[in-house]
Amino acid sequence: MIMKMIKIFLLTILLQLPHLSYAINIRESGGMLYVEDATVAELENLFAEFEYQRFHLLEDNAFPAIFIKTLPKDFQNIPSKKYRNELFIRMLAPLALKINEEILNERNTLLRLERNYDSAGTLTPKEKQKLETLAAKYDCFTRKKDDERITGLINELKRRINVVPPSILIAAAAIESDWGESRVAAEANSLYKEKVWYTDEGLEPLENKNDGYRFKIFDSLRESMESYALSFNSDIKYESAWTAREEILLRRNILLGETMAYALTLSSNLPNFAGILNYIAAFYDLLSLDIGHLKKGLKHES
Repeated sequence: MIMKMIKIFLLTILLQLPHLSYAINIRESGGMLYVEDATVAELENLFAEFEYQRFHLLEDNAFPAIFIKTLPKDFQNIPSKKYRNELFIRMLAPLALKINEEILNERNTLLRLERNYDSAGTLTPKEKQKLETLAAKYDCFTRKKDDERITGLINELKRRINVVPPSILIAAAAIESDWGESRVAAEANSLYKEKVWYTDEGLEPLENKNDGYRFKIFDSLRESMESYALSFNSDIKYESAWTAREEILLRRNILLGETMAYALTLSSNLPNFAGILNYIAAFYDLLSLDIGHLKKGLKHES
């Protein structure tokens, strides 16, 4: 009965949208779906195929591995704010989970390097190069040499390379992009208003045009979220969040966005950023994202 009511509600919303014609492009790879040029209605049809009408109360907290490249062209025309916000979460949830999978893969690489170093007392040239590559990516610098350098880089990278709760990735995107309604999100695929300085590249702001910045343009929503996650794990302004994350994971096996939102007080110029993050995570019950995982092996019926 509840699912029937949800489907009726969604159909009512979709019928209110102006008719737009786009050629949806769905590509399968490794049991995952990659979607381009979808309208809201086409996206809902695809989600319904995999019983993804809600972002919580999913069986086994398994989110279908459906990755949306950009916001639907008619996304900003959705009349219901509640529906638009919940669709925003559904679109971004699989991306956030995928990005965290990749972060954990890099962390596992780092932990293997640590185990090899502890057992052999040294790293091979190839292993040293892997360590240096991770250090460069995560902006981890030290002037130390030889064994002290290896030990120092491993210890510091263990603080940096770790999960970024999906609830924080999505709540921050909601705040910075006004739930996907902002011009920057629509025209630059930028969920976090990332800036580039003193260049002609990027999307020119409508205000403060003489301040020397533009908004970075991303090829996809995933690129934008990856960039934010990398900043979260490499920019020293998030150091308090790294410390909080370590302490939380020592006490429990899972990291929830609500439990570490307070540590992000100084990470944004927006007033009460941490409080709004926490409110969004609680109001929309984003716990299911932080304990969720991707459901792969998807097959789309063309």
